[in-house]
Amino acid sequence: MSVTNFQALFEFLGGDNKIKMLKLEYYQKTPQRIRSVRKLSFEDKLFMFLLRLRRGYPIVDLAHVFGISKENCSKLLYSMLRYLYIKFEALSKHMFISAEAQKYKKPKPCKPFKNLRVIIDGLELKLECPSNFQQQGNTYSHYKSDNTVRFIVGISCYGGIMFITPGFEGNMTENQALKESGFYDLLQFGDVVMCDRGFEINDELLRSGVEVLKPPSLGGRKKFTAEEEVLTRAIASARIYVEHAVRLIKANRLLRFTVPMTMIPKISDYVYVAGFLANFGTKSFQCKYKRKND
Repeated sequence: MSVTNFQALFEFLGGDNKIKMLKLEYYQKTPQRIRSVRKLSFEDKLFMFLLRLRRGYPIVDLAHVFGISKENCSKLLYSMLRYLYIKFEALSKHMFISAEAQKYKKPKPCKPFKNLRVIIDGLELKLECPSNFQQQGNTYSHYKSDNTVRFIVGISCYGGIMFITPGFEGNMTENQALKESGFYDLLQFGDVVMCDRGFEINDELLRSGVEVLKPPSLGGRKKFTAEEEVLTRAIASARIYVEHAVRLIKANRLLRFTVPMTMIPKISDYVYVAGFLANFGTKSFQCKYKRKND
């Protein structure tokens, strides 16, 4: 994230006026601030959280660098996480822009697909093996051959992340995850959803008048037809950008390795925030438009 994008994010969050009002510790009666953290500037608080997410620095190291106690550092990081999540989640419906709105200067890889609204792909993070046998079975992913927590990421035709499901157990199907996350309720009649051929969501969406676009399968044949070859390459050219979006989320070192059990209650918030923070980075599509001569 550049300095300019950091300042844009800071102002988006409300700047000093909002961040200084964050409550770091809650009691049954009255929320109270922790005064020992006030010596940090409000930009430092945001910067500390970004270091924790992006670089995965241990809390004890961040506390030493910023000159606060480990306990206060942990509470501050959690407060920033929840605040960022609430701010991004409040814009979720606005971020899920319509297919009609995406027709303006649609990038070349997506131009062949009319009414394309969202491109989705799965994201699975390796999970520390639970001690509970039922949880072990529920979180076991046959695809990854490991215990995982599953997310589904959706991008617009412009490459920006506009949808992320909460974390689900690795054994859950894509159809169940999308249904429980409310993804189907966001779609409209005539929309097109692009996904990998492994997504079994056809029946659910076709009943709602939504088309599912995925690469064709051989179905026992030896080779594709010429038309199927062209379609497969066109879909691959567009789908590569949702894979880039997944890579941007997993580029955060806090999410790159095995997720400890102590982090499970916060993992959905971290992935959601990491996804929408990726929109403050570089552009996914680098399309050039020629100016018409007067």
